[in-house]
Amino acid sequence: MTSTADCDPLVKGVDDVLITAELATRPSRAPDYETESRALGRLAQEMATNPRGVLQKCAELVMELCHADSAGISILEPGGAGGVLRWHAAAGGFAPNLHGTMPQEASPCGTVIERDCVLLFHEAERFFPALRGVEPRIYENLLAPWHVEGKAVGTLWAIRHTPEGRFDGEDARVLQSLARFAAAAFQMTLALDEAIAERSAIRASEQQLRESEEKYRTLFDAIDEGLAIQELFYDGRGEIIDVIFREVNASYERQSGLHDVVGRSLFEVLPRVEDYWLDLYRELARTGRPVRVQHYQQDVDGWFDVYFSLFGEGRRFVAHVFNNITERKRAEAALRESEERQAFLLRFTDAIRSEPDEQQIVERAVQMLAEELAVDRAYATKHYPAADLTNVIYEVRGSDLAPLPATLRFSDFPEAGRQTFEQTLVFEDTANDPGLTEADKVALASMRVGALLSRPLRRGGSPIFALGVVSVIPRRWTAAEIALVEDVAERTWEAAERARGEAALRESEERFRQFADASAAGLWIRAADTLAMEFISPAVATSYGAKADALLGDVTRWAAMIVPDDRDAALGCLEEARRGEVVVHEFRIQRPSDGAFRWIRNTDFPLRDNGQILRIGGIAEDVTEAKLAAEHTAVLLAELQHRVRNIMAMIRSVTRRTGERAASVPDYAELLMGRLLALARVQGLLTRAANVSVGIAGLVHDEVSVQAQHEGQYDLAGPDVALSPKAAEVLTLAVHELATNALKYGALSVADGKVTVRWSVVEKRNSPWLVFDWTEEGAPEPPQPTQDAPRRRGFGSELIEARIPYELRGRGKVTIEPGGARCHLEFPLKEGASILETGAPQRMTVYGGALDMTGGPDLTGRRVLVVEDDFYLATDAARALEGAGAEIVGPCASEEAARAELDEQRPDAVVVDINLGPGPSFKLAETLKDRGIPFVFTTGYDAEVIPAEFAGVERLEKPFQLRQIVGAVAKLTTVA
Repeated sequence: MTSTADCDPLVKGVDDVLITAELATRPSRAPDYETESRALGRLAQEMATNPRGVLQKCAELVMELCHADSAGISILEPGGAGGVLRWHAAAGGFAPNLHGTMPQEASPCGTVIERDCVLLFHEAERFFPALRGVEPRIYENLLAPWHVEGKAVGTLWAIRHTPEGRFDGEDARVLQSLARFAAAAFQMTLALDEAIAERSAIRASEQQLRESEEKYRTLFDAIDEGLAIQELFYDGRGEIIDVIFREVNASYERQSGLHDVVGRSLFEVLPRVEDYWLDLYRELARTGRPVRVQHYQQDVDGWFDVYFSLFGEGRRFVAHVFNNITERKRAEAALRESEERQAFLLRFTDAIRSEPDEQQIVERAVQMLAEELAVDRAYATKHYPAADLTNVIYEVRGSDLAPLPATLRFSDFPEAGRQTFEQTLVFEDTANDPGLTEADKVALASMRVGALLSRPLRRGGSPIFALGVVSVIPRRWTAAEIALVEDVAERTWEAAERARGEAALRESEERFRQFADASAAGLWIRAADTLAMEFISPAVATSYGAKADALLGDVTRWAAMIVPDDRDAALGCLEEARRGEVVVHEFRIQRPSDGAFRWIRNTDFPLRDNGQILRIGGIAEDVTEAKLAAEHTAVLLAELQHRVRNIMAMIRSVTRRTGERAASVPDYAELLMGRLLALARVQGLLTRAANVSVGIAGLVHDEVSVQAQHEGQYDLAGPDVALSPKAAEVLTLAVHELATNALKYGALSVADGKVTVRWSVVEKRNSPWLVFDWTEEGAPEPPQPTQDAPRRRGFGSELIEARIPYELRGRGKVTIEPGGARCHLEFPLKEGASILETGAPQRMTVYGGALDMTGGPDLTGRRVLVVEDDFYLATDAARALEGAGAEIVGPCASEEAARAELDEQRPDAVVVDINLGPGPSFKLAETLKDRGIPFVFTTGYDAEVIPAEFAGVERLEKPFQLRQIVGAVAKLTTVA
């Protein structure tokens, strides 16, 4: 057989070949105590009949019970550096090695003796070179130490010689059990050998015999297991009537707690001995088969692993070997309870995690605790020590129990209340507990509390919450139950606190959401490290004319909507906020929804958590209308200043001219008032709206009807001609002067006088002219001027004969004839501004910077493919072309994406970036040329890199104006 040791290097430590831990995880067969008991009986019989063959018999039984390929017993002897191990028994494949030796340090047995525990080795030859080449090869080696006077002096071992052979946990237990018997057999054999030797050597010396017996006694007492020899006494029917202790070792007294039992009856030593044990003695006597049991002995409160076997003639003696396994049983029970508690806590944690709020968490906790511990009542309370109150917030109780009071007072439970501030309350019998006061007992009895277990939780030294369970009768609370209640209380409170926090967070988030949804200003939040948008309110999406998804995520999504002229500054403000500054700034965007340019005012500010800036918050306002209104106000102010200056200049002129011709102050006041009123009337018409014309019919009627005494005094007729503001202004003053003079001196000054006004439109000099005639009838005869009276030209005459020709480019004539004044006016109907007219203010618009294609070429109906790997440049170019009316294909960041678009549709023109990778590439350009699609290059390279075949293609060198792209595409599509 070839060993792996021939090729595998030695391992560094013995732990590298130890696999003892696998025994706990390997599948293990169930204990077969009956077979084991029979084997031990055979050993006992061998001990009685052939003491020197006991060790070999033990090795053979190991092979049988552990299904081993080899088994044996090694005993440490003096010799070498640290002792040698001799094989005192060997069976199976290793039987030829009987009585062989090996240095302790070179054998796994040495490690087992040193560590004094059961060990399992796998291919131990990898650490112990002495085992290399041993045949048959050792794959697994299971060893158990055995002791003399509490010290490991040898091992019992079992070997598997095949790779598939594997020991399990039951093998380890059986081996350990047999090792204990082997130790006893060895010591008794050793004692027997010594006794025989001594008897043979000094047969005549009784003193030496006594010394030999004393050695035997010493070895007998040195055995770890409790060992007793009992004699059975039978009646005439063969029934056991008494059991007398004949010999016990020290371990028996130590493990059982029974002393001075030799020579005494079992019924005297254990007057309340259980029938269970008597039945075992009877079974043993009847069958003669050894018996092995594990049983709890109530009168000594302990667990024992006991082995009974008969020996001697007449079945009179019983070898009684046992181990006190109380601690092991308690450990197993504790482990089982711990596993059960952990399983419950796992279910409990899952259950309360699914509950939505604090109250339901508490209710579920109380319900599950009541079911798990099978108590009569379970409850939860909240404590308010400052008010001497505790409130019962939930309870589960038996149907025969009255509910607890909703409120209890600490002062009603003096001792229990005091302990609430210090520890878990554990009362197993409240009526008889010496630590409770009478007041405690009375109060607890009134609520039928026979036993109480309560875990208060304290914060700052004061109790705030408790979970408790109650039994109406006394009950012993186990350590596991106490630990469970404490653990459940802690987990319940933690879950309740978490639920409160989550509820508060949800409420806070809902308030924030409602605030954000209702806010006219937009609210947004970004991650400080990546600047990625995490939250935007509906107002932000509305202002930007985009869905929320278009703005959330990478900062480039937001930045791409900003016009290129403002983008860097806006991103810089985010950096300032990331450094802890509060920044207010404005920038322009182009809305995807309608292409409109809008002004946004952002307030960026840091959001700190424990001093760290984790996020950036902001307020976004669409201030477009406010900015346009401010600009419009400035224009209106300038307009108003201009109009006021004009009207004041005219009033000054009218005032001066009136003063020159007024005969007296009253006359001056009357004249000035009339002229100003006329001016006001016409300005009222002119200022109703900008650049409006005025109908002549209404103008003349308003002036004449004001002066006439009745409607029969005037006759007005003519087409409703629309006069320009300037013409209306001048004509109104002229008609006012004519009507005023007619009232003072002419036809309107007498009741039967009459004014006839006619106007018409005639063609003259290839343009329409207004012809206006004023005729008075029935006016009184004017007084004749004296020879020396100065001749002055009146305001009305000057207005008609001088101003109309000057300002309206026409002619005017006034004459005074019998019957009244006559006036003839004619002037071209041309546009002319009033002295108040400055033109209607133009509607203010937002200039979109580089993206604003107002006044640029019209690309409506053109389909343009944009191929550019720079995100912002591609986005800006596409938006500029869209602003000019083009339909955009892409943009595409690679040749592959561009070719995919070309396969789907044919564009009218293509904007191609030469450098889409590590260097210039013209493959896409060749494809476009072959397909006859016009294109323009954009590049940062000089013209020298352009191949000669593309010399005629327009090249836009970066950086370029976006209008250049629009212009280049316009030329391409126009030529096409």
